[in-house]
Amino acid sequence: MAVAGLVLIAIEVIVILARAARLTKRLQELNLLLADSRRLAHDELQILNQATTETAALLRPYRRLRKWLTHPLAVALFASYRHRAAQRWSASRVR
Repeated sequence: MAVAGLVLIAIEVIVILARAARLTKRLQELNLLLADSRRLAHDELQILNQATTETAALLRPYRRLRKWLTHPLAVALFASYRHRAAQRWSASRVR
């Protein structure tokens, strides 16, 4: 009876070792896949950072222009021109 028990335990150990070997192989495959995905994500982030830097450099003159155009004195000047144009238009319409 003890010998039969030992034989069954040996068979179970062999089955478990086979499953463990398959799981180890699958784990290695998943680790490689994860490393590849991380590398691709890192590369994409580098490309995105380069594009962001390039876009910021290209938009620098427009930001300067926007800064000038949104200055309160410039806004008041444009509002004054609009007001005068509206007065001229309404005055010419009355005649």
